[in-house]
Amino acid sequence: MSTEDHRRPSDSIALLILDEHPVLRAGVRTLLESEDGVQVVAEADSVDQAVDLIRAAPPDVVLMDVGEASAHTVEDMRRLGREVPDGAIVVFAGRDDDEDVYRAVVGGAAGHVSSTAQPAELLDTIRRAATGEEPIRDMLAQRPALGRRVLEAFARLAARGPARQAPQLSEREVDILSFAAQGLTNQQIGHQIGLSEHTVKAAISRLLARLGLHHRTEAVVHALRHGWIQSPVAGAAQPVQVESPFVEPY
Repeated sequence: MSTEDHRRPSDSIALLILDEHPVLRAGVRTLLESEDGVQVVAEADSVDQAVDLIRAAPPDVVLMDVGEASAHTVEDMRRLGREVPDGAIVVFAGRDDDEDVYRAVVGGAAGHVSSTAQPAELLDTIRRAATGEEPIRDMLAQRPALGRRVLEAFARLAARGPARQAPQLSEREVDILSFAAQGLTNQQIGHQIGLSEHTVKAAISRLLARLGLHHRTEAVVHALRHGWIQSPVAGAAQPVQVESPFVEPY
């Protein structure tokens, strides 16, 4: 476990690497820090250590090497996500089959990159996740069956217990959820409603906390299911029958 003492440029992406193997951490660090705009500010070899580091200095992105996934992988992702509500989790996995991608989405990861990917793909995923995008949607758009499976999983989550009334959503929050349902990034949402990207991220974080959710996509599916926002597909409220935002070409 290590942290950095020197300051980083204000416009660089603060990255925490979580990997139990020191040699692999060093390799990833060398690769990423050779690029402008990314700075590794901390390293951890366990989730517990990562949580401690995040609480001391929250990063913009956590790069989590899941290796061989276990029964605790999804909960580990969610635990990290709760610690970085204004940041993002990018999963670095040994494979990119449907089970691995499904696990990453349900765990709340914004991005998923296999260990066989080119360095440029890893860098692009980190950069996009840092701006509020969810590049993992691209993978789901290419796998419609998996996208439907993810939607069904989130719909089941939203359907637990009696349907809830909108928890006093402000007009701004409704607008943010509506634009998020269209696949817009935080920066694009801010441009649409006249807010900074940081303000949009903070508003989403507060909303997730109030709803007891961990991921922006969960909030969108929840809002669509309960009719709090209009379907971006049909243009009208669709509280039950909604198309997958992963499959539609936004």
